[in-house]
Amino acid sequence: MNRLQDVINAIKPVDESRAAAIQARLDRLTKPQGSLGRLEELARRYCLITGKDRPEIRNKIIFTFAGDHGVTGEGVSAYPKEVTPQMVYNFLRGGAGVNVLARHCGARVIVVDIGVDHDFEPAEGLEIRKVGHGTRNMAVGPAMTREEAEQAILAGVEMVEKYQDGLDIIGTGDMGIGNTTPSSAIVSVITRTEPELVTGRGTGIDDASLKSKIALELLSRMTLF
Repeated sequence: MNRLQDVINAIKPVDESRAAAIQARLDRLTKPQGSLGRLEELARRYCLITGKDRPEIRNKIIFTFAGDHGVTGEGVSAYPKEVTPQMVYNFLRGGAGVNVLARHCGARVIVVDIGVDHDFEPAEGLEIRKVGHGTRNMAVGPAMTREEAEQAILAGVEMVEKYQDGLDIIGTGDMGIGNTTPSSAIVSVITRTEPELVTGRGTGIDDASLKSKIALELLSRMTLF
């Protein structure tokens, strides 16, 4: 049995039997019932996942996974792929939006080089888990092999395992010029939704580029199905 299958087998459903008791406590707090909306749903889910009725969230990490996408060669983004490493350096300097939000809530930002087409020197806050120097162009063939995809997933598992001591909660994000194109294609395939319904302008491309982007995702969807 391979490593990824071991991880999948270890994932168990949460114990929903405590949900009513957790919600009852939320309803007893000094506020109108349900007034915090989605926050209450998230709080209840967090309690169920952790098994703690009154958890303290102190140690927080946001993992930002960075990688390049071969499909940028098709003009699907308003920016060239050279912007990806520039943004990684910005994350490491603390100058990006995610850094501002992280400071606001007291979280650390760990940048994971999962496949940037650039070789970084070791730096504080940077984890190098490079699967490759970017993916291949999904418009002309598979962007990744199955082995590469599994390696990328396991890199995320390794990050949680490495930092899990005392870790209360994690956030995840990604950075990579052209990333909304494969993201939309994956959503389209998994949900069996037409590409035009799940595809946006990303970085602000024009109408012609948007049509090209949708066509590429349709091609990818047909290939994957």
